[in-house]
Amino acid sequence: MKRVSLPVVSAQQYRGAVEGELWELRPAAVAGSFSARSQPVNDSPEAIAQLATTMLQTPADFPTIVEAIVPGDHVALAVDPNVPRLNDVLRGVLNLLGRANAGRVSVVLWSEASEAFAKELEDELDGVANNTDTLKPLNVEVVRHQPHRRESLRYIVADENAEAVYIAKDLVDADFTLPILSARARDAINNIDPTGIFPLFADAATQHRYQTGKTTEPSEAAWLLGVQVMMLASADAAGELGRLVAGTPDALRHELTNLYASGETADAESWDAAESPNQDQSSISETVPTADLVVAALDGDAASQTWVNLARAAIAAGRHVTPGGTIVLWSEVAAAPDPVWSRELGQGITGIESNEDDSDDQPGNEASLDQDTAFRSWDAETPLARQWNQLIADGHVLVHCQLEDDVIESFGMGVIHSVDELRTLGSRLSGAGVLRAAHYHTESITAFSMNEEPTSSDTASESEDQ
Repeated sequence: MKRVSLPVVSAQQYRGAVEGELWELRPAAVAGSFSARSQPVNDSPEAIAQLATTMLQTPADFPTIVEAIVPGDHVALAVDPNVPRLNDVLRGVLNLLGRANAGRVSVVLWSEASEAFAKELEDELDGVANNTDTLKPLNVEVVRHQPHRRESLRYIVADENAEAVYIAKDLVDADFTLPILSARARDAINNIDPTGIFPLFADAATQHRYQTGKTTEPSEAAWLLGVQVMMLASADAAGELGRLVAGTPDALRHELTNLYASGETADAESWDAAESPNQDQSSISETVPTADLVVAALDGDAASQTWVNLARAAIAAGRHVTPGGTIVLWSEVAAAPDPVWSRELGQGITGIESNEDDSDDQPGNEASLDQDTAFRSWDAETPLARQWNQLIADGHVLVHCQLEDDVIESFGMGVIHSVDELRTLGSRLSGAGVLRAAHYHTESITAFSMNEEPTSSDTASESEDQ
């Protein structure tokens, strides 16, 4: 797939922002006890597939998964479509499942994945499955989670308000469930389910309750699914696969929580241990850097170039831009926006209920329900879109993409076409920051309650007052 990179980024690795200088932040990289064996030997598909196989043979705090799978078992992979080099990672996973003589394999993608992406992935994995070392070819199916469709869901548990929680049926029906996620430090900070199961694979009504603060994660959901081990992939500055680890959810969450307790740090390898001989790398934390100009780049392959990731990048940049500053989203997004973006970013497309008014939730109010499914018509992207829209209202947001200028300008954003324009813009400002692979710098799923966290400017003001 085509790789996307910001050509003007040449900053040194971030050690602490100084006003007027260019700083750079990279995505969280799981390291710690895994660092010696978690990197691919090179960037070839074979090396990444082999790393995935090796990690599942030696997961942290868990025996090889071959011992956990009975021949003929139905295995479900709960997959974040933003995992770097996903095709190659899944190739390695299928190789090991073939050795374990698994039966049916369901690859269940987050709902943000497009149908075209799911179809392309299924075509590629069919070829892999037919060549695996197994008694018979694996039966591999790739599906997108459909939170509005009752027939694609199974009841799993009730939340603290006795409301039913439904989960994607392939995950519930499977004999063995393996989540495969991108590493995001803020997921750990916000205590989002470490397996990625809840609420991303829940029904639309449950997602709505979660994102509006009316429910929290039922702690037994992942346990009831039998999730014992998972994979976590961290991206490097270019959006490529930096590290890949496997282990129990608790073991991997512990790594993220300890290494990235501040939520925004550089790659751990950029630290010079000699400068802090008495301080463990896992405890290093710095104040959030800010700048008048923050460039949030969607480094990565074509699968990364989505509106959901543009929103994640904008939100991440908003935590670093000074009041009245400028955010530049540098991407190669070419797909037209879905209705949720058109509605929330300024164009009044109807048909998807997003009203937060509590009256919509009263029993018997059919206006808030999808008539075909009896689930509330709710999009998980709505909080992302609303946070992005607030950034547009508060300051200057410019976008580099492959769409026509009038599409971007209709949302109240500006367009930046070239590197020269970016250099000209930067020369007018007194400091700049770069977020590499910026879509990994914020949460996998955003709740409205998260909108109230202090901004970088508020944090800076509090520090000055102390």
